[in-house]
Amino acid sequence: MSGVKQFKTSDVLDRAMAVFWRHGYQATSIQDLIEATGINRGSLYATFGDKQRLFLAVLDHYMEQVGKPMLAELAEPNPRRAIERLFAAIIRRNCDPARPRGCLATNTALECPDAGDEINRKIAANLGQIESAIYRVLRRAQADGSLDPNQDARSLARYFLGVAQGLNVVNKAFADPAILQDIVETSMSVWKAPQADSVKRTARIRPTA
Repeated sequence: MSGVKQFKTSDVLDRAMAVFWRHGYQATSIQDLIEATGINRGSLYATFGDKQRLFLAVLDHYMEQVGKPMLAELAEPNPRRAIERLFAAIIRRNCDPARPRGCLATNTALECPDAGDEINRKIAANLGQIESAIYRVLRRAQADGSLDPNQDARSLARYFLGVAQGLNVVNKAFADPAILQDIVETSMSVWKAPQADSVKRTARIRPTA
């Protein structure tokens, strides 16, 4: 029927995401998006606005479809294992031949630093969500006694966020999961278990017979 939208928004976002992810924000033209999504220029503008507005929608879609499943690994009950599972998920995604290399948000921040304040704020917000999720795991580890309470959990969360983004960047040059795993194993060496007290104050006194 004329005037009725004949496409699913999620399908369009999937196709647009693939184009932006593979070619980058600045190198992707409106014509590229029209050809990839299969909708005409008028429908694209009417539904999403301009290229920047479409890309902002794609970033949200990327976080929902790619970011959230990886962050779900942090639900692992063992906090240290949860961080390791997050890194493993990043390595799997990076080494999936069906996906472009790297992370869409990381690629954009590196390749297009002048893409626009709104895009940069969106990327920063997405990274902030990841940092906060990691931080909550680290605080849980300190609460259950598996991480030294004297370690700065916020700084450590930012460090692990940096490692996660570093995996994305290194994979752009070396498509070798062994290299990425080496980075993870070395990075996890900063995880410090609590030190045993030199004098234990919790010894129980056995009742006399």
